[in-house]
Amino acid sequence: MAHSHSPGHTHEPISTQRLGFVCAANMSFAVVQVIVGLALGSVVVLADALHQVVDAIGIATALIAMLLTKRPASRTMSYGWGRADALGGYTSGLLLLGSIAWVVYESIDRLIDPVEVSGEGVVIIGVLGIIVNGASVWALGHAEALSLKAARIHLMVDLAGSVIVVLAGLVLIGTTYLWIDPAASLLINVLVLHATFSLLRASAGELLDRSPDDATVTAVESALLAQPGVESVHHVHTRALGPSIRSLTAHVVLEGRPDLHDAQDHLDRLTAELTSTLGIAHTTLQLECHECNHADH
Repeated sequence: MAHSHSPGHTHEPISTQRLGFVCAANMSFAVVQVIVGLALGSVVVLADALHQVVDAIGIATALIAMLLTKRPASRTMSYGWGRADALGGYTSGLLLLGSIAWVVYESIDRLIDPVEVSGEGVVIIGVLGIIVNGASVWALGHAEALSLKAARIHLMVDLAGSVIVVLAGLVLIGTTYLWIDPAASLLINVLVLHATFSLLRASAGELLDRSPDDATVTAVESALLAQPGVESVHHVHTRALGPSIRSLTAHVVLEGRPDLHDAQDHLDRLTAELTSTLGIAHTTLQLECHECNHADH
């Protein structure tokens, strides 16, 4: 059995300082939205503030993960700190579900008993949201880390939410369609709920050792079986150790009866192939000359 560590696809395309700035900007704007939403009595602004919180949490967990993954593994944390990203995301998702329920309740109450809302104030906060989210998307760029990719998608969806806020505010100006505010709020909550469930699914999957979508068991088996000298592959297990960090264990049956030197050559080639094609950074392969349950055992 042999074990190998390789860098994989763990690029750090943006600095922690820029990521921290984006996180602070989104969290600060979420606070502003909550204050303005309460002051205006606008549930659509509060709903957009929730979505802004989703974005800020996604960026914050990515920042925490980026900082923690720089810490070396220890005897007590032998796999490192990459799972902090998933743990933070799952906890935040549960809290967001409670917030969504509250905003939906308020929106339905406003549909039954409409309240007059300042359209001009809603438009202003919506335009500010477009500016903040647009700048954040630009700052994140094309990130390699999955958590950053998810945060970028959330920000782009929140851009759409800010546009809805602006449109709702424009309709409210000079009209008596008071139902527009809670109706737009419910529409934004659909976007927030979808993003929250996606966050919970991804986080729970990583915490429960679900095979990553970019390094499935089938993909690993195909990559190994395509290599010369490999007869069969079994006991394949893949999991995520953090953003863009994949771990693999597998039993590989080699053709013939290679000596130790040849087996090491096979191992180096297989490890390099898994790193280049699937980005797996931690590879543990058990090389065999026949199946584990073979009669010779």
